[in-house]
Amino acid sequence: MIDVKIDGKPIKIRSGATVMEAALENGIDIPHICYHPDLSVSGGCRLCMVEVEGRHLATASCGLLCEDGMVVQTQSEGLTKIRRDVIDMFVAEHPLDCVVCEKAGACLLQKYAYEYGVSEASVKLEVPRDLYQDDNPFFIRDHQYCILCGKCVRACSEIVGADAIEIVGRGFKSHVATPFDGDMIDSTCVFCGNCVQVCPTAALMPVSRNGKGREWEMEWVKTVCGYCGVGCQIEYALKDGQIIYARSPEGATVNGDFLCTKGRHGWDFVTHPERLTSPLIRRDVAKELGLVDEEWDLPSTSPLTVRKVNLEQNYVQVGWDTALNLVAERLASIVKENGPDSVMGLASARCTNEENYLFQKFIRAGVGTNNLDHCARL
Repeated sequence: MIDVKIDGKPIKIRSGATVMEAALENGIDIPHICYHPDLSVSGGCRLCMVEVEGRHLATASCGLLCEDGMVVQTQSEGLTKIRRDVIDMFVAEHPLDCVVCEKAGACLLQKYAYEYGVSEASVKLEVPRDLYQDDNPFFIRDHQYCILCGKCVRACSEIVGADAIEIVGRGFKSHVATPFDGDMIDSTCVFCGNCVQVCPTAALMPVSRNGKGREWEMEWVKTVCGYCGVGCQIEYALKDGQIIYARSPEGATVNGDFLCTKGRHGWDFVTHPERLTSPLIRRDVAKELGLVDEEWDLPSTSPLTVRKVNLEQNYVQVGWDTALNLVAERLASIVKENGPDSVMGLASARCTNEENYLFQKFIRAGVGTNNLDHCARL
């Protein structure tokens, strides 16, 4: 561990840490746009400039390694001027339509422009990028809002490994592009949407988010993704009780700021009309239990083989206690009459490791059979 002082606060930090990391880990906020803790250092935005005692020039803190005894200032008149000038340059080629922008309230450029009092550019406003690409059902690429921070490119390359996009061109013609500016479907993009999550402006936005309200109107609900056993944290934005889009919550323990394609986009099943929300039992079984009076015979074609089965015609909705008691009784009866090897257990990849451990323990120790498999092998 080494000793540094940031804004007068003594800090002990591990060797090899940057000034940005030391500051953020100790509750000191240094303005930044291109920096992300899980991505390589870019140093492109220059908002994170700091002053170091003994050095004549301000330095970008995201790439500045801490040294023992280093004294750092993150706020000063000189640094404020540098940051105002940087934001001024961003604003000079960025549409000033925050009043109608979908990202208002969650845009880093808007946040820093407000904090440093930059309401308009000091030079002629000229938006160099006007490409608008709505070529896939997941996200929109609106290049006029892009500030070329490169976070989307680094996330695609370093986190996902898809390398579907890159910054191409020079000067005012620079922009983030797929090969030959083609459609996303023709690139190596896997549509995970991690580029959308790290984008600081409205250059990348979820299609499902378009026209559904402002960020401060959203209700946020945290949960755990149910698509596999990894246990990624996920956060849903709700408007009027409906899911608008999904993202990884800040500081998620397992997955950081990133999600897979299913986790980020595969939530429409929640409101699907065919989704089962309570246990169902066949009508003949319900008759045996005295839950219904009508006679019902199993049809020649099993309801399980029908693509869109008429649930009300073939099944009766029951409570969880009724369903679990029925399963327990039938399972115990089968084992008693035919022995434990007449039963097989099939575990699920959508459960956690702990849940699958309990399931195999139940099958092996409870039922008494090794007839056990897992859907991930199928």
